[in-house]
Amino acid sequence: MEQDKGLTAIINSITENLTTLVRGHIELAKAELIEALKNIAKSSVLFILALAMVNLGIIFLFIAIGFWVSETFEMASSTGFFISGGLLFVTALIFVGIAVAKLKSVKNSRKTIDSLNATTASILSFRPGKNN
Repeated sequence: MEQDKGLTAIINSITENLTTLVRGHIELAKAELIEALKNIAKSSVLFILALAMVNLGIIFLFIAIGFWVSETFEMASSTGFFISGGLLFVTALIFVGIAVAKLKSVKNSRKTIDSLNATTASILSFRPGKNN
């Protein structure tokens, strides 16, 4: 009878430990997901800034640089506007490049996967009938 109480206590202890372990894995996954979502949000802001720069640039730089180039180099107005437009698109591409680099830094849940693999390996190493 006393042996059954000891076995029950061991089973209860294992159950509690596994529950704690699973909860820990869930919390780790949540933390990694929150970190990934923050990086995605920051990248989205950079994309929005790039679009805003393009829109504002189209209004101001096309007109100002276009006229400046056409007057300075005695060219047709359209040539000055093409040159100023090219500068705007280069600026936008720089912002897009920064945003893409930021998105590439978003990593999958590597810590959670590694931790789960280690836990699985540990549990499987204690299978009955397996020599330790």
